Amino acid sequence: MGFTERVSSALVRERAGKMRLAAASFLESTVVPIPLEVLVVPLMTAHPKRAFSIANAIFAGCLLGAFVFYWFGRVLFDPVVAPALDYLNLMDAYRSAEAQLAGENLFWAVFLVSVSPVPFQLATLSAGALGGDIVTFMLAVAASRAIRYYGLALLAATFGERIMALVGGRAPLMVGFVLLLLAGWLFNSFLL
Repeated sequence: MGFTERVSSALVRERAGKMRLAAASFLESTVVPIPLEVLVVPLMTAHPKRAFSIANAIFAGCLLGAFVFYWFGRVLFDPVVAPALDYLNLMDAYRSAEAQLAGENLFWAVFLVSVSPVPFQLATLSAGALGGDIVTFMLAVAASRAIRYYGLALLAATFGERIMALVGGRAPLMVGFVLLLLAGWLFNSFLL
């Protein structure tokens, strides 16, 4: 069993692995601007019988992260969040997310932002800073992310074994390709 297979197996079989996936999801919904699907789609595909267990872990981490960032926006916007957004040159993106959430229908605004290219982190901060209803906010996040994560789990559980049969021994090459694409995206997003 190669390194990739050992790491993949440990992440989906061990309790500590599930906690790491939940932590990765927490980070993705708060401070890391990299889509979690880059990590979990290959994991779910390689372990289709554990796809829903993976979805449970990342769903829990995402909800916790959304809750924490909502409260950061609600309680710490002026003293901490606004200066940080200014420093990172993200205030314009924040204002755009805030404008989308300022309408009367918080549920649909958060739901749509959660499945769109608008950074989710900025939407969570905006919802808190605007004083949006926490229950409505969390329901919107839960609905949108459940569709996303459990939809991926369903696809992996249904087609994962067939995909792995097609991939065969090329899994490390495919992981390398995905990492190369990710590195290119990061370079383009943050260094150009």
